[in-house]
Amino acid sequence: MDNKYLNLKLKWDNNKISIGNNEKYKLVSIEGLEGAAYEVNINKNNQYDGGYIENKRINSREITIVAEFPIIEEAERERQELIKFFNPKKSGVLTVNYGGYERDIVYEVEKFKETRSSLYEPLSFQLDLICPDPYFKDSIIAETINTWIKGWKFKFKLPFKFKQKDENKKNIYNKGHVKTPVEIMFKGPAVNPSVINHRTGEFIKVIKTLTSDDTLFITTEFGNKKVEIESNGIRKNAFNYIDLDSTFFSLEVGDNLIEYNTESLEPQSVEIKYKNRYLGI
Repeated sequence: MDNKYLNLKLKWDNNKISIGNNEKYKLVSIEGLEGAAYEVNINKNNQYDGGYIENKRINSREITIVAEFPIIEEAERERQELIKFFNPKKSGVLTVNYGGYERDIVYEVEKFKETRSSLYEPLSFQLDLICPDPYFKDSIIAETINTWIKGWKFKFKLPFKFKQKDENKKNIYNKGHVKTPVEIMFKGPAVNPSVINHRTGEFIKVIKTLTSDDTLFITTEFGNKKVEIESNGIRKNAFNYIDLDSTFFSLEVGDNLIEYNTESLEPQSVEIKYKNRYLGI
């Protein structure tokens, strides 16, 4: 099977278009998939040669797509659809399938420009996208740390087994290129629940008693940190219950041994959600 192909899907709300060899819009060229621009800040030392690295950062990703619509007779109708679709007021998601590797990235439209020189030529256009978050991502991965196993099953058959407590820890492997934030879902009951990443020693603890009707949600993403408790379908902010020594940790690249703890009671389940993050595709 030939794996040398590149297909693009762009989507916002319920609107989407596809670009590729077997799509109505044909891909001519694309730039910006392999990596965003890097920035290394170096401070000079007046007494010694060279300097020292102060920090490193990855800039926003710029992606340029050139494509064409080959049916000249339908070009004007398609042109209107493209102008409507590439609305600079709308954020979208670009999905790239590169030889079987499929990853997503959120984009903003920076510029849409028609590039044909004559109305009698196939419709061609250039699309410039800017991605404030430069990382490509997989679909969401959910890892459940089982709390109870081998429960009763109806109808009872003899001999039957009582529920047994499972391990309260699990290894989670981040196969991405950089560390990634997590969303933690902790279903009560629990007293002062906490979750620790033994890879780094960092933990998150909430000083609060959860009932069996409560679910604790924690998001560790930079700029989007959240601590919420949902009870009877209503979510409320619970940031003020966070232990002051807590760290909103991420999963490091590779193995991460994640463990939950509670000072009393046993939760129904603990789930860790995350997306692998990649420098390019």
